[in-house]
Amino acid sequence: MLKDEQKNLFLELAVVAAKANGNFDETEKEMLIKFANEMKIAPKDEVTKSEDEIIDELAKICGKKEKKIILFETIGILNADGEFDEKEAEHLAKIAKKFEISQEDLEYMMSLVSYYVELFDEIVYTVVDEDEE
Repeated sequence: MLKDEQKNLFLELAVVAAKANGNFDETEKEMLIKFANEMKIAPKDEVTKSEDEIIDELAKICGKKEKKIILFETIGILNADGEFDEKEAEHLAKIAKKFEISQEDLEYMMSLVSYYVELFDEIVYTVVDEDEE
């Protein structure tokens, strides 16, 4: 749903997010590759701009809908390794502020992603459990 310039900036933001806590693991790398493939652009694991430049540019060229998509996907990236720490929370808060998304909306979006992950895990558990009977 993003335009080409938005896609490239989002992927750079995704790289910054994946490295936010200093732990850039295989799960996060795989997620970045999936994003790139889904958007039909080349994968990245390095950025060419600062975090602030990326966020500021996205804030300028994205509407509310695109900003929410980017924020949802960033929440997913930050939760991909199963850990969510203070640095990652600060990263999300910074993006939300520059995107003019309230703290309440950010918290709601985070709860939706957590619920989605729990539901997906439960579905996988149910499928695996049934296969073993």
